[in-house]
Amino acid sequence: MTPAGYNPLRWRCEDRGCYNVVHRPKIEVFAESFPGRIAMTDIDATVEVNGFFLFLEFKGGQLRAVPTGQRIYFERLTRLSTRIHAAVVHADAETMECNAIATFHNGVMSDFQPINLDGLKSRLMAWANHAASYSLRVAA
Repeated sequence: MTPAGYNPLRWRCEDRGCYNVVHRPKIEVFAESFPGRIAMTDIDATVEVNGFFLFLEFKGGQLRAVPTGQRIYFERLTRLSTRIHAAVVHADAETMECNAIATFHNGVMSDFQPINLDGLKSRLMAWANHAASYSLRVAA
């Protein structure tokens, strides 16, 4: 990992318009493809380290319950493997001020806990270190 990280999203809205409008697929056009109220999810960030997967979903505004569909999705997804984790973070996407986090592992959602940006970064680093060291622990 590089100290400053890497961010491939280098979009200049003032030159090229709103990235979300220009490049976000309009997944709502597929709504009729699925039964009932099932819809495609719009996950904000994912990462894979050494066969471990982490899904992050950011929510703005007041702290509130995870929408039922997303909760079921993350519960079922994380039940597939102990190498799959998900987190819902209440934060302001513009300022990256983080307020709370709930995690999903083995199909179980934790309660929301207070967190700030540094705390979130520390938890992500701990997750990445755990994932990166997995084969070393198994071999030992």
